[in-house]
Amino acid sequence: MKKYFFLLIFGLLSLPLLQGQEIDTDKLYQDAKNHLIHLLEIDTSKPEPNETAAVRYLYKELNKHGIDWDFLSPRKGAANLLARIKGSDPEAKPLLLISHLDTAPAAENWSVPPYKATLKDGKIYGLGATDAKNYTAMHLALFTQIKDSGLTPKRDIIFLATSGEESGSDTGIKWLSETQWDKINAGFALNEGGGIIKDTPKTSPIVFAEAGTKMYMDIKITASGEAAHSSLPVQENAVYRLSEVLSKLPKFSPAARLLPTTQEFFTRISALQNEDGQTTIQLLLSGTEEQKQMAADIMAQDSFFQTQLKDTITPVNISSGTDTGASVAEASAVVNVRLLPETDPDEFVNDLRKFLDSDDFLTIEILERPQLPFPAPMDGKDELFSSISKTANRMWAGAVTVPGMSPASGDGEFLRRLGITTYGIGPAMYEQAEGTPHTADEFISEEDYQEQVRFFAGVVYDFALGKNIFPPQETPQTDLENKPETMEEKK
Repeated sequence: MKKYFFLLIFGLLSLPLLQGQEIDTDKLYQDAKNHLIHLLEIDTSKPEPNETAAVRYLYKELNKHGIDWDFLSPRKGAANLLARIKGSDPEAKPLLLISHLDTAPAAENWSVPPYKATLKDGKIYGLGATDAKNYTAMHLALFTQIKDSGLTPKRDIIFLATSGEESGSDTGIKWLSETQWDKINAGFALNEGGGIIKDTPKTSPIVFAEAGTKMYMDIKITASGEAAHSSLPVQENAVYRLSEVLSKLPKFSPAARLLPTTQEFFTRISALQNEDGQTTIQLLLSGTEEQKQMAADIMAQDSFFQTQLKDTITPVNISSGTDTGASVAEASAVVNVRLLPETDPDEFVNDLRKFLDSDDFLTIEILERPQLPFPAPMDGKDELFSSISKTANRMWAGAVTVPGMSPASGDGEFLRRLGITTYGIGPAMYEQAEGTPHTADEFISEEDYQEQVRFFAGVVYDFALGKNIFPPQETPQTDLENKPETMEEKK
């Protein structure tokens, strides 16, 4: 009897050690950083990304750790790499770690070489530093660490580096989902997107988990006018007309809509706002329709909140004639539109046409249309989101984890179409535009990257291995998880 009592006490005493599994996150970060530096020095930019060279680096690293892999390619030059660590429970749906290898073309005016890793002032510069070679490097480091640890996950963990995300995923996840899915067959996925928002009115950060994306649409607005010699000015100049039309776009404000995911998003962040912010969110969530729209317009003054509430429109390209000796008969602009799920693209264009009210000289056509039906965002009520939230509170006491929509599009759309529970979790998010994806001097700070690696590792270990890699901490008593009272309850 005493022997069994001793074993029981020993088991209780050792429980925190099992929960706080010793994981060398410093080495994990150094490995991820090293992989990122190597990947940044491989040019995988559009229009002809050299993805095969990047895949070659990845499979050589997998070979060092005795990990089998598959090279999957729909055509020469387009490369995807797939590897798997088998789990112990065949009934547990596999977890997919997905990232893309290609990048956008290098923007103009880089102050450092875009295709070379430059480390200075605590930052890692290079094309793809945040979109999305930081993810590929992190996934590779974590995947090989788990393999070397000798631990067996409870579910399969899949490593997938994809092709062509910046060009619509036709050679990557779209092609894989249509022709190779039996080799993947995941049930959950962690992708790029989301991030950690620390600049909040309270001290606790917001962990924004990308639960869905907006729909991508390109439209072309063309203004017609009178062609003439440039020495003879005409009133019906197509360039003037187009300029007048484009100047109206900032005032085009479609009605706000709250989807279940965005309802949850604003409900969860309410407790982190100051009194004015909480009042505005309360009106947004449960006021009259007029109050909701008024509150949405106030919230939309923040560009990120605007993306969660409204369809948005941004001119990206203008074209007219090239002859400086003549005014042209037509001038056009390509305008990028990001639509909330459930928005009808044709209704949006019709509303825009009515707003511009220039049918006598204006035409609007859709160049790229969203594929409908569009997958609904995740609702944050699944076991993967639970692991994300749990891990966030282990890293930052009192952190609030929220599901939300990314304004940008990506591979997650295709996974959600397959019914895969997919979230994006990324590094710290900032308001400033410098160094962000698709801009010159793209970078990630070493501090932010180390934090991203630790957080991501914590999520994967919790969800796929059932292990907490962080030491226990006291979580302060907060009301952050309490939902605000509705207007009816206040009455």
